Amino acid sequence: MSSGNKSLVQTFVPIIGLFYVVIGVAGFFSTGFGNFFQQTGDTLIGFSINPFHNVVHLAIGAFLILMALNKNKAVGEGAIMGVGLFYVVAFVIGVSGGDNLSILSMSGVYDLENFNHLVNGVALLVVGLISSGATASQARKRGLA
Repeated sequence: MSSGNKSLVQTFVPIIGLFYVVIGVAGFFSTGFGNFFQQTGDTLIGFSINPFHNVVHLAIGAFLILMALNKNKAVGEGAIMGVGLFYVVAFVIGVSGGDNLSILSMSGVYDLENFNHLVNGVALLVVGLISSGATASQARKRGLA
């Protein structure tokens, strides 16, 4: 599951992190920098956003890039699984928080952003688990575990 000596996380997660950074930057073209925490009705490719939501995407993207580029494979794998769990929790909060989530520009149970959080969370968890399993298997083959 890895190319050369890199794990799946080290190979693909910088691209995923860059995608989050691009989404965060692009979001500011829609929202500007005003009404930072308010639900403004601004959207990006159909998803509700506000400036704070954009900052969250920038931070997550930068975090994923930094952790995936770490030489210690386990650091990147743990980080991506942590972000995956963060997104799953964001889904749970989104569907149970009703209309009280204006800080994240989410508007309740039927907000498309909730589905997006669930898909992203599960995908990141799966990538982290597959990468971690492959890394452990390689370590066993080399007699390191």
